[in-house]
Parts: sequence; structure tokens; C-alpha cells
Amino acid sequence: MKRADFFRKDEKDVFAQTRNRLTLFYSAILALFLSVFVALALFVFYIVVSNDQEQTLRLLSDREVGMAERALDGSGGAWREQERRDLSGNQVFYYVTGNEDELIINNDNYEELRELYMDVVEGWETDGIEVKKVEIDIPENDPLFESFTKKEVDLMVLARPVMHGGERIAMLYLAVDNTFYSSVIKWTIAIFAGMTLLFSAIGVLVSRWMSKRALQPVEIAYNLQKEFVSNASHELRTPLSVILSATEALGMESDKSNPFREKMLGTLKHEVKRMSGLITELLALAKSDSEQAAVKLRKEQFDIRPAAEQMVESFTNAIRAKGLSLKLDAPVPIEVVGDRDKLIQLMYILTDNAIKYTPSGGHVEIKLKKQNHKKHDDFLFSVSDTGIGISPEDQKKIFERFYRADKTRSRKEGGYGLGLSIAQSIAETHGGAIKVESTPDRGSVFSVAIPFEAETAQLGKAAEASVKQTVI
Repeated sequence: MKRADFFRKDEKDVFAQTRNRLTLFYSAILALFLSVFVALALFVFYIVVSNDQEQTLRLLSDREVGMAERALDGSGGAWREQERRDLSGNQVFYYVTGNEDELIINNDNYEELRELYMDVVEGWETDGIEVKKVEIDIPENDPLFESFTKKEVDLMVLARPVMHGGERIAMLYLAVDNTFYSSVIKWTIAIFAGMTLLFSAIGVLVSRWMSKRALQPVEIAYNLQKEFVSNASHELRTPLSVILSATEALGMESDKSNPFREKMLGTLKHEVKRMSGLITELLALAKSDSEQAAVKLRKEQFDIRPAAEQMVESFTNAIRAKGLSLKLDAPVPIEVVGDRDKLIQLMYILTDNAIKYTPSGGHVEIKLKKQNHKKHDDFLFSVSDTGIGISPEDQKKIFERFYRADKTRSRKEGGYGLGLSIAQSIAETHGGAIKVESTPDRGSVFSVAIPFEAETAQLGKAAEASVKQTVI
């Protein structure tokens, strides 16, 4: 069950994962806040600049229309006077066209660009004032335009009718150069985007530092609790062993005629064994929590099939008592590399689980297999049963410590909800993974894959590929 970290993968370090999640969460909030702030700031800036330009263009058009209308009351030379007048400020062109689209007045900053300008206003008629932004691309390979250094010109163009006697007699077109303001807006966007990235990076570092400081007291308390569990488990093992030995000794010398005494001794012995089992599981978890757990693995190359056969024999009484059938399916031999004791413990946990939760008349099957790859081999171990099964919701939680899907049934069968957590820890410590497939009331299949590389020279010829089966 792999979990992705934002900065690194370390499935054993819960606090590192929590720090990374908090860092990612707070950094995302900060980045979102900065992005919204920058977007709003840029939007306001763009609206202010555009409105200012448009307002300037409208005021300029009011003056030009007034002059054009006054020219109608004078001689025809008044139109020529309009045409000879210089353009003001960043004004690009000033055109007046008749109702037949004939050009009455033309005044522009570059005569070479007149054709491009006219393409913008051609066929543009309106009863009111209209403003639009256009971009003119100046041809690069045309000798006529080789003197122009700018190949793109951003214009803000206004169109409005020239009225006389309540009728439109002409159309007025004004344009101002908006290239500088467009460039300012683009540079502002680039600068704000860079600042957003910079402050987001700073936010990640600050979030990382704050999450680490916030979790420090919790981490200290957790380590103290872990140390206490480990020490307490060690200290409790000796007195429990003494109590168990004393109980067994009393049982050997017990008076069979006193049923009450026999019952009390049996109960005492049962509870001491349960306590010993719990202590053993707590110690196993305490060791798996250690950062040096992977280093402490005593890896060796060995044949795991004999251990599996011995495990099957040890479950003989439990199988017969419940009326189950148990089958071991494995090739001969299965040479693996790993910690012998831990891998055997892993098989015991999963097999014991299957037997506990399979009702009378059911079937449990154990499969061992080695899968060869180019760079490594995999030890594959699976336990399938026809038991009560696990719901999809519980499958997500069964590897959590002390979690039991059916608490009533779990108390009846025994256990503390630690076995699967220990099994997962053993698999992960070996670099492997454990998964479950289950259907309620139809059974479950627990599968484990442990990768390894042969650490010793290849052994002699493998046995024949025949499959040996042990059935109880």
C-alpha cells in the first residue's frame, strides 16, 4: 500500500508524511491567494488603463466631430483645412468617409500604412460611438515597410457618425497608438507572475518550517509513548512467563475432584497466554516503528517451503477442530532472500487470520511461488479462504492498528487488530507490498510480493518443475 509524498517517499515516517501534507496544503492556499490577488490587481490595472485610453479617445472624437460639423457650414476648403491639420499626441490616423465609403478626409502618421489602416475601418458603420482594439501586423519581407522597426502595432480605434440636420452625412474614424500601454500590461503580467512564483516558493519554505515546528511536540510525545510501550512490553514478558510457568505447574498438580479450581486455573492460563500474545505483537510493532528496522533485517538465502510445511502442521489441531481443509501448493524448492523469522511470522499471521474467519466446512489454500525477473526475483505468497469476507469499506482500514471490522466476532475469535499491521510492516520492510481481494460472504485472498536479489552464488540445479501439494 504505497503512499506518495510531496518531497520524498518514506512510508515508515508518519510525521514526515504529515509535514509534507501540511506543507502542500498551506502552500496551495497561499498560492491560490496570491494568484487571486495578482489576477484582481492585473484586471483592475487593465480596466483603469483601458478606460483612460478610451476616455481620451472619446474626448478627442468630440473635438474632431465638432470641427467636422462646423466645416459643413463653410466652404469646401474647410474640409481641406481639416486634412492639413497635424495629428495630436499619439494619434495614428483621422479619417472621414462619406455615406458611399468614399474617403473625404485622410490624415495619418504614416502614408505607407494607410492601406492597412483602411482595412480596419472599411465597412464599419454605426449609429453611436464604438471603440475596439485591433492589432496590425506589418509585413516583414515587403521593401515598402523595411524602415519600420515595429512589426506589430496595437491600436484603439473609435468610430462615430457625423450628423447634420438629424441625418448621418459621414463617418469619423480616430485611432491612437496603444502599443506602449499593451507592452506595459504584458510586462506587468510577467513581473506579477514572477513575483507570484517567488512568493509561492518562499511560502513553501515557510509552510515547511511552520509545519515542522507545529508537529514537534506531537512527535516528541509519540516517541516517548513508543519508547514506553517498548520498555513496558519488555518488562512485562518476564513476569508473564513466570506466571504462565507457575500456572502450568499448578495444573500438573491440580486436584481433578475440584472442578472450580480447574476452571480458575484454565481461565488464568488462557488469559496469561492472551497477554503474552499481545505483548509479543506490541514488541513487533515497536521494532517496526524504529528507523533502523530495515537495517536490522537479518537477510539470508534459504528454502522457505520447509517452514511453510511446518506451519501447516502446527495448524493441524485448529483445522480439525473447526472442520476445515487446508492445502499448501508450492514448487520445490523456493529459494528466497530475506529475514527468515519475519517472513515465517508473516505467513503465520495471514494463515491464522484465514483460519479464524473461515466457518466450519470451509477451505483455506496457501500458495508459494518464485517469479523470475531480469534484475530481481519475487517471492509470492498468497492465502485464500472461503470465509466471511471483508467489505470494500473495511478493506481500506484493515491494515490500521487495532482496527477490527467485526468487533463482536473479533473478540470471539481472539486478537487485538495488530496482526495485519505487523504483516504489512514486515512486507514493507522487505521492500514488498501486501494487498487484499475480498467479497463479503464469499472469502478473501491476501497476496504478498517480496522482491529480492540473490546474495549468494547460484545453488545447484533446481528441482524439477513439478508441484508438490500437502493437503490436510
